[in-house]
Amino acid sequence: MLSDQIRDIWEMYGLKSNPFMTDPILVRGGLVSIDSFVGRTEHIKRINKIIGSNSSSRVLVFGDAGVGKTSFVNFVRHNANNSGFFTPYREIAVHKNWSCEDFIYNTLSDIYLTLKLLKDKPIDDEIYEKLESFLEIGMSDKQYGVSIASIGGNYGAESKDPTKLTFPVITCFFEEVINNIEKHTQKSVILHYNNLELIPEEKLRCLFDDLRDFFQMQKVHFIFVGNLTVQSVLLSMPRFSSIMNDTTFQIESLELNEISEILNKRLYSLKIGDDIDLIIPYTSDVIDELYRIFDGNIRDVLNSLNSAIVELTYERPIILDMNKLVSTLNIILEKTFFKSITQRGKDVLMEVVKRKEITNKSISDNLHIPSQNVSKYLKDLKSKGCIRVRRKDSMNKFWCANPQLKWILLKTTNKSQKIVWEEQYVREI
Repeated sequence: MLSDQIRDIWEMYGLKSNPFMTDPILVRGGLVSIDSFVGRTEHIKRINKIIGSNSSSRVLVFGDAGVGKTSFVNFVRHNANNSGFFTPYREIAVHKNWSCEDFIYNTLSDIYLTLKLLKDKPIDDEIYEKLESFLEIGMSDKQYGVSIASIGGNYGAESKDPTKLTFPVITCFFEEVINNIEKHTQKSVILHYNNLELIPEEKLRCLFDDLRDFFQMQKVHFIFVGNLTVQSVLLSMPRFSSIMNDTTFQIESLELNEISEILNKRLYSLKIGDDIDLIIPYTSDVIDELYRIFDGNIRDVLNSLNSAIVELTYERPIILDMNKLVSTLNIILEKTFFKSITQRGKDVLMEVVKRKEITNKSISDNLHIPSQNVSKYLKDLKSKGCIRVRRKDSMNKFWCANPQLKWILLKTTNKSQKIVWEEQYVREI
């Protein structure tokens, strides 16, 4: 039967691939076209001025998960790369257990992986061969998942263990590599460290404090990317924050018209051909409503569109309207989350869902239940994947809902349509 066959549903819409993928834009290659980048004009001007006016810099880019931080930095690096700057093709993915030596060693590894792909390498043959040999020192079974397959290479890289190398030795060689690349390009090297929130807070403090002098190395632009907690941690470190350039870059959600433009660009860039009709699989009010409930978070909008359209598409394409969206996502919610939550647990969950973030104390005050009881419900909801910590300060954890739970807030024009949440909550919304 047709329904039992494996097939690409996007072909039915006249598309080469999924237009709602949440992968970031890459410096080179990737399925998401660099031309689909939209907005951030003022931030781009600011960071370009920093890179263009200094031989070295340290910049922090932060914001909520899913707002487009990585794509923003990769777009900046793409343009810089076109202007002659050397930058590794993939952002450097940090690991929670890295030491200072690991940090530098894996940076060198990412530099090498990009150099390996280049036909005309901006480095002396002697230094390149030395780098290649250097990365063979102390091989171990540790793997940190370095991969550049998505930019056209087919090189699965195993991360090496630099425990046999001293910090001064590896730092000295790093500087030698940087200076040699700069000699060829006449420009500084741009390094992008992604998802610093993966490093535990105290570990991050110690690591960046120890690497402070390394981060002041000339001819390198260091760009650090993380969430709201990372910003709080790094700016609370006087020694490190004193070497940061300019103010930090907070990446906010895009405007509704910008997200609509991105979707339109993605659809047309993935169109199979001029001889095949393109079917846009949603109505404009669907985008408006998803934008509203997610406060413009593009990853959450894309994931919701993908979930609903994949769920509904079988033998023919569909056009997703509000009624189809609400009914389909409600079914997914019911199957995924709601069966094992107690009534009081739902009360606590709804307090989180209705807000961008909320503390234990605010929930306790709103529901008139003891704070220690709220803590138990929050712990249970976290274990079920319903909520997570959005950020922390010295006193509180600020909780937010799993984005899928925001589907509760969707409104339908079909008054008879069943919803999965109690009527009392719908009235409150």
